[in-house]
Amino acid sequence: MLFGLAFGVLASVAAYMWLSPYTDVRMDMSLMDIAIPHEPSVLYAYNGSDRRERVGPLHPVSGAGLSDAHPRIYTSYEEIPVDLINAFVAIEDKRFWHHDGVDMLRTARAGLQYMTGNATFGGSTITQQLVKNLTGYTDHSVERKLNEISCALDLEKKTDKKSILEAYLNVINLAEGCYGVGAAAKRYFSKSISELTLPECATIAAITNNPSRYDPLVHPEDNRSRRDLILREMADQGYISEKEMRIAAETPIILSPSDTSEVTTVTSWYTDMVVTDVIRDLQERLGYTYTTASMLVYQGGLKIETAMDEDLQGIVEDYYAETAHFPSGDHGRPQSSLIMIDPATGDVLAVAGAVGEKQGNRLQNYAIDTRRPAGSCMKPVSVYAPALAEGLITWADIYEDEPVAVKNGASWPANADGLYRGRVTVGQAVAHSLNPVAVRILDELGIEKSFSFAHDTLGIRSLIPAEGNQSHDLTLSSLALGQQSRGVTVRELTAAYTVFLEGLYRTPVSYHRVLDREGKVLLENKPATESDRVLSTENAALMTRLLTTVTTEGTAARYITVTENLGIEVAGKTGTTQNNCDRWFIGYTPRLLAGVWMGYDYPTEMKGIQGNPCVTIWDELMNACEQIYSIQEVSHAFDIPPDLVEMEYCSLSGLCPNEYCTDPIYGHPLEHGWFIRGTEPSEICRLHKEPPIILHPDHQNEPDRIPLLPNDLLPPTEALPPEKKSEEPWYIRWFSFFPDRKRRFSSHFPS
Repeated sequence: MLFGLAFGVLASVAAYMWLSPYTDVRMDMSLMDIAIPHEPSVLYAYNGSDRRERVGPLHPVSGAGLSDAHPRIYTSYEEIPVDLINAFVAIEDKRFWHHDGVDMLRTARAGLQYMTGNATFGGSTITQQLVKNLTGYTDHSVERKLNEISCALDLEKKTDKKSILEAYLNVINLAEGCYGVGAAAKRYFSKSISELTLPECATIAAITNNPSRYDPLVHPEDNRSRRDLILREMADQGYISEKEMRIAAETPIILSPSDTSEVTTVTSWYTDMVVTDVIRDLQERLGYTYTTASMLVYQGGLKIETAMDEDLQGIVEDYYAETAHFPSGDHGRPQSSLIMIDPATGDVLAVAGAVGEKQGNRLQNYAIDTRRPAGSCMKPVSVYAPALAEGLITWADIYEDEPVAVKNGASWPANADGLYRGRVTVGQAVAHSLNPVAVRILDELGIEKSFSFAHDTLGIRSLIPAEGNQSHDLTLSSLALGQQSRGVTVRELTAAYTVFLEGLYRTPVSYHRVLDREGKVLLENKPATESDRVLSTENAALMTRLLTTVTTEGTAARYITVTENLGIEVAGKTGTTQNNCDRWFIGYTPRLLAGVWMGYDYPTEMKGIQGNPCVTIWDELMNACEQIYSIQEVSHAFDIPPDLVEMEYCSLSGLCPNEYCTDPIYGHPLEHGWFIRGTEPSEICRLHKEPPIILHPDHQNEPDRIPLLPNDLLPPTEALPPEKKSEEPWYIRWFSFFPDRKRRFSSHFPS
């Protein structure tokens, strides 16, 4: 054993000396400054149209001084009880006062264990633990460990032991949302840190080894066992006497928990979102740990330039605070969330994270935190847009709205209204959200292309790639019908629709820049440029024209009043998920884009709730927001590029109409569609011909003309279940679309 240990020491030293030229990492001393609280960070916003150009004066957002849900109580070294310092040193790093940042004996032992099959290193000193807490060196790798060692050695050269211990004791995680010993003293014992007894000091020191396991409120026995171990170590190392150890071990711990949340102001949903985004970006872009990033955001004196429109945020929050705006069903009132984005910039203008008056800070935000299946709101971004980009479809292309397959004895996929419509155009399929057509187009496009477009190009990162045996979203159901394995967030799906304004994908941003106390830019979100183009201007405009049919004649038509009230064009898409557990609407005008979701906390069928309340919520808020929105130079109509042309066509063939297509006996099957110049129909319809004259058996002098129905014009049928389809002959059901013809047709061909 002694030989192995000696070998481990030599091997560790040799390895470090050999690898040190490649890990010449120095400690960033600004991180030590972050550990010391300064003033709260403040959020700022632009006035009106200055936001788009990111120029002009900024003003502090009302009530935007940040208040941490779990504030630290910073404690100087002199204020920390000696027993608490000794308890941590005894159990975490007994040679702390003597090593130079790295305990070579412990490192050698850990290295030997690693080489013999233990995958974790361990052996960290208090200095190394502080480095890990501040820098984010948390992965289990040789390189990480060497970086940590290098930084610890450098840190000990640049500062003293007391400063290291002070910083360490103020940043460690002590469970229950407590960071630092000051917050822990208040949380567990309702005391200031100077009032702690020896057993209480050991109780707090016991937590840090594994905060979830040794939380004294949740696992008191585990905590006590480790507390007694710490007391034993303190006695063995001479910090306390045997008698003091024995008395402390026999003393029962009486917890007196208090709420460490001293939040006097409930911040907005928007402020919560900005905090979440900045903390995440500090971690991902600058490599900070969550603890360090949180400390910097809450108490680092940052200046955060937000993308918020305060007027719109006020309207949205006031609306969502009033529960009367939201329906109740058989299972109570469902939750809902909304996010509003400037489609020209990607700026998140307003957000509501839940229904009702907001009761606290950093609560679950259903707009950015929660993932739910998207239903048919997925089709434009995963099927129709990429199919247009690939040149696979035009507005007038004909597809069969008929079952694609039979699954579990039932026709699949079914439409929401339970009917199949036979031959339909792409325009009709989008307007009426016809599922079989989306599946057929996706099959032509290819699942991989669809997934890549939605996940990689349009930033819907919640979609799960195919890896190993786990559930994934490279399926027809996920991409064509919106039945994802995990779901998507309201923010990422709504942001994907920014591509339909100009063809550029705009990443949704809640802030433009983050500046430190000295005015240095730490983080910046820059506007999209031409390099971010995803669709041609023509294809983007064409997709928008398709989506306007949803609001004028399709699934959202009866709910939308913005166009009538304000003269503003609206495009959008409704969505309903399997078993009616989620409802969606994502809609936009030329200047505002908003996505709305509704559903229960636990996916449950929304029985007793009629229609799609998300469209109503969107419409009511958009009526209010459009009236006060300050960017008046934007048109009330969507832009139409010169190479996008409107044309009349036969809706049954998708071709240019002939003289018989307009005959009333066919039900006037002419429609208008939009086409990129050069892709519009050029052939003449071959389906409609002059109907023959047949004498009515009861009225020989009153000839009736009967339409010629081509064999490949399929009639509408009920979707589910097959055995319950209408018993009427197919030709009767076909003429259900033309009620004035049905009676006469029946008289010729009685069933």
